Amino acid sequence: MLIVEDDRPTRMLLERIIHSRGHEVVGCESAEAALIELEKSFFPIITLDIQLPGMSGLELARLLRARSHGSHYYILVGTANNRAEDLREVLGAGADDYIVKPYNPGLLDVRLTVAEAAVKQIARRKKLEAELKYMAQHDTLTRLFNRSQLDSAIQAAIQVARDGKSGAVLYLDLDNFKIINDTLGHGAGDKLLVKVAGTLMAHVREGDFLVRFGGDEFVLILPNCTVEDAVGIGESLVARIGEIVFAEGGRTYHVGASIGICEIDGDSDATVVMGSADAACYAAKAHGRNRVEVYTEETSEIARLVSDTDWSTSIREAMLDGSLQVWYQPVVCVNSGRIIFQELLLRYFDPDSGLPVSPTVFLSALERFGHSTKVDRFVIEKAFVALAENPELTLSINISGGLFGEASFCGYVEDLMATSGILAGRVIFEITENELIPNLLDASDAIERLQALGCRFALDDFGSGFSSLTYLKNLPVDFIKIDGTFVHKLASHSFNQAVLQAINIISDALGVETIAEFVEEQGDFDLLRKIGISMAQGHFFGHPRSTPYLQSEISIFDGAVALK
Repeated sequence: MLIVEDDRPTRMLLERIIHSRGHEVVGCESAEAALIELEKSFFPIITLDIQLPGMSGLELARLLRARSHGSHYYILVGTANNRAEDLREVLGAGADDYIVKPYNPGLLDVRLTVAEAAVKQIARRKKLEAELKYMAQHDTLTRLFNRSQLDSAIQAAIQVARDGKSGAVLYLDLDNFKIINDTLGHGAGDKLLVKVAGTLMAHVREGDFLVRFGGDEFVLILPNCTVEDAVGIGESLVARIGEIVFAEGGRTYHVGASIGICEIDGDSDATVVMGSADAACYAAKAHGRNRVEVYTEETSEIARLVSDTDWSTSIREAMLDGSLQVWYQPVVCVNSGRIIFQELLLRYFDPDSGLPVSPTVFLSALERFGHSTKVDRFVIEKAFVALAENPELTLSINISGGLFGEASFCGYVEDLMATSGILAGRVIFEITENELIPNLLDASDAIERLQALGCRFALDDFGSGFSSLTYLKNLPVDFIKIDGTFVHKLASHSFNQAVLQAINIISDALGVETIAEFVEEQGDFDLLRKIGISMAQGHFFGHPRSTPYLQSEISIFDGAVALK
């Protein structure tokens, strides 16, 4: 309690009485001295004498009530006047109560008891106000800031950029979260979001601002951070999230993260910055997910295509009118040049312009809205038609991980086999590591069941993920397709050559055949043969086209294979 009383004997009497009630007491002889003490500490109960040297007690009361937290004080005024108009003035100045001097001990005891009860009510109100303020600013699940705080954080970063220190916005969207949420329920999804939020908080810099933007989306504001440094931070966050292991219901699940980045400079607009970061995130998903993408005009165009088109309707119509097509690209034996099989690749042609649209654009959009398995079944059925028309053909079919979550998938393939009479050995299913991870148990069961029929499986984009070797050890696949980033311009990258040599040794130990993607040059092909890679695919042998390749179109000369 704070006692503001210029009469020393009265002040000492009050201090002794109040101290005996268990309170800490500070006494002041003037309003000016009281203000100094109030800068040091908060005093929930203040007793004031009206007549003070300098500023009066009522002036002090008005000043305290005008403060932002003025309602948190309980002010008890001592006055020698008990006229009604004087007491109205006391209460009008902001006092909660008054007591007539000289103090009657019994009446003072009553007034202090009332004051103590009121302070408890104030404390409860303060706690409630603090909780309400916290709830208004924070996400209740993850305890991160919510989107209401985002604009002010971006504005602050823009102000820093105006002082010559640019910043960046990271827009993060979880990959495969919908599968976990739909499979295990929102309770499990919430647990995973809490783990992700904790991981993000543990790996951001001091002074950064992290927001749960909504659903499985997060935004990180990085003041005073170059785009290059922001990319490094984003890649680190992708790696950390990729390490999260989420176990529920006897199963283990993994998620990834796609991150879009936009620079903040002194001329930035908060709305434009967020839209650009979101567009870059769309592009990261369209380019394969689990990666970082910096905003460019190209990423903006990809985002426009994804967001402005009702792909569910467009692709459904394209399946009927021929705008969605399957094309072929050969996979050849490195040593003999023999076509081992041909990969089916999707091509979509805009019905208005007739121009092709990148599959990464519409496939990402379809997956985002849970329609990718419809396209899977379309491709599978097209494949069986082509296999029936060409008895010499063997095809590989790209499928999404969502198929493994459908109980009817294996039966669907078995029925197609039975009705078409096609040998299962002519069918190879390709799936990427990122698609397999969220559906690992279902995928393993389905792969083994279809392998029992004679179908074969290829693990696509091998080496692009963080846990390729771990999953390869536990997956019953027949082929691994080495990610093209390790193959492109192989002759000029000694590290990539070492990676391919290691993959080849591991595949030999597991009895799995290797396929190199993106082979485009003679020198790369020669190195693949030298390393011992089994098969190869790329423009060096044939570009994707609408009809299957014939063996006679592939020639062998000087130990090399190429398209005639």
